[in-house]
Amino acid sequence: MRKLLAILLLPLLLVVVGAALAPKLASQERLRAEALELMRAATGLDAAIDGDVRFEVLPWPALEMQGVRIGQDDGASLSVPHLRIVLDLLPLVTGAARADYIALADPVLIVPDRVSNSAMLAELLRRIGTGTLAGEIRVTDGLLRLTDADGAILTTARMNATIDWRGGNSLNLDGGLIWHDQPMEVDVAFSQLGALAQGHNARLRASSSGPLGDLSYEGSFGFSSGLSGEGAVYAAARSVRATLDWLGLDAPTEGGFGPFTLKADMLYSGQSAALSRVRLELDGNVSEGGFNLRLDEGRPRIQGSLATGTLDLAPYGQLVLADPDGRNWNRDPIETQRLGRFDLDLRLSAGEVRVGGTKLERFAASAVVKAGKLSLAIGEAEGWQGIFRASAQVAPVAAGTEVRVELVCEDVALAQALGDIFRTQRLEGTGSFRLTAAGSGRDIAGIVGSLDGSFRLQGATGALVGIDAPRILARLAERPLSGVGNLRGGRTGFDSIAAEATITAGVASLTALSIDSARLAVRMNGTASILARDLDLAGTAMLKDASGTASPFELPFVVRGDWDDPVLLPDPQSLIRRSGAARPLFGPRREAAGIVTPP
Repeated sequence: MRKLLAILLLPLLLVVVGAALAPKLASQERLRAEALELMRAATGLDAAIDGDVRFEVLPWPALEMQGVRIGQDDGASLSVPHLRIVLDLLPLVTGAARADYIALADPVLIVPDRVSNSAMLAELLRRIGTGTLAGEIRVTDGLLRLTDADGAILTTARMNATIDWRGGNSLNLDGGLIWHDQPMEVDVAFSQLGALAQGHNARLRASSSGPLGDLSYEGSFGFSSGLSGEGAVYAAARSVRATLDWLGLDAPTEGGFGPFTLKADMLYSGQSAALSRVRLELDGNVSEGGFNLRLDEGRPRIQGSLATGTLDLAPYGQLVLADPDGRNWNRDPIETQRLGRFDLDLRLSAGEVRVGGTKLERFAASAVVKAGKLSLAIGEAEGWQGIFRASAQVAPVAAGTEVRVELVCEDVALAQALGDIFRTQRLEGTGSFRLTAAGSGRDIAGIVGSLDGSFRLQGATGALVGIDAPRILARLAERPLSGVGNLRGGRTGFDSIAAEATITAGVASLTALSIDSARLAVRMNGTASILARDLDLAGTAMLKDASGTASPFELPFVVRGDWDDPVLLPDPQSLIRRSGAARPLFGPRREAAGIVTPP
């Protein structure tokens, strides 16, 4: 009954208190002075009121005002179209006024990028840490706006949040944020703020979560040497590609960059941070290591190392060098401008790397970006049953992009290695090869057309796929004119193969190619246009007898046409001279001279 009576008498008490206080706060000058004093007592900040101020009793005693401004024109400023100070009831009974909480409707906070955010935060937290103020601010449909030096808007965010603080101890922010049309829940808690005044670190627990991912930090922080601290950081994205798109950034590859998780211990100070005990998960790959991050006059510099058991690169697709039909080199412009925006030094080691059907083991590589130039290197890897090393440099030049490549394979399975690297499997066996090439252009076709370099190959105990040279030669030796027929199909086994070529302006000049086996010897030279993807080669093939001695029959031939489907043409004059039917045409004199071989 007593509780019910108290509830019934509460409105009457409010009316009485309001009526008693109203004369004291009746005038605009008095109301304005009381409002400014209440805001100063609650926040420690000076404000200006451009609009009217009024005192309301119901539903709760409060001061309401229009057009409130806090801050300076050359620094961070807060403007509030409608501000409401809800008063604590008990002090009113004694005739005193104290804010219970402050409600901001449609506030706009403007922070120029020339203002040091860390300095502004340090001043605020130190004031709370050394003071005795306690208060609460409730923000409804707030707008955070970051501008440049000329006042142009760089980015904006909407917020609904509650901010409360306890002097000498803590500051908390809990609410929702909408940035780039994406909602996020934000929870930030500063504690032990009194330690900041003695130059020690306070504590921070912060987290943000939304449809795109989560971000959190828990540890210490301070301002003795700029913003610094130490703690555990966690970041997760449901799709890195979607996050990059949200930030207005392009993904460097057409595939991959799905789920992402990062866990690490972070030590940061000023413009640098060190991440240790890093565990990184991306597209199903898990790696561990560490990073050093630094901002040098706004330029990111990243240095780190990662180690993983298995690295699967299949989600990222393959480098597109040719058109979809595979007949012409890609002519899409190469963009290298992004390489000039950051510096990178990354080392990677893996027990196994999978690229499509290719598997490389004991893999050690590095990626370095400096002054806009990219350098990639595979120090050594076990692949294709042998050893593989490679390096590549990409740099912007006046002509577009300059590319330098070196590939070295030692004692590898040639069919697998050449198939995976050059997309050709016409050569089997075990061998080694080296390619060095450099070119420049605005697209892949331009680079290929300007290539200079060299190629060298040596192999043993293998075969050429697509032609059976000993069978063809034996058939032509018996029937020179009728035995030509279809020259494709089969395999030409060899004991050894060696090739050397120089590359000039996109054309490979085959200076020497030799193929030897117990039954066959082939010698060949000529040119191959890498840009046009065609061949113009000439050579000589000869059979060997059972003792390994070359027979008198030698067949000159040419290889021409597209290098994916070349045409082999035996020399017709040699076949005619070989044929017995040609003797009446040439006569005994040419037979005696050896131009026509007797049957």
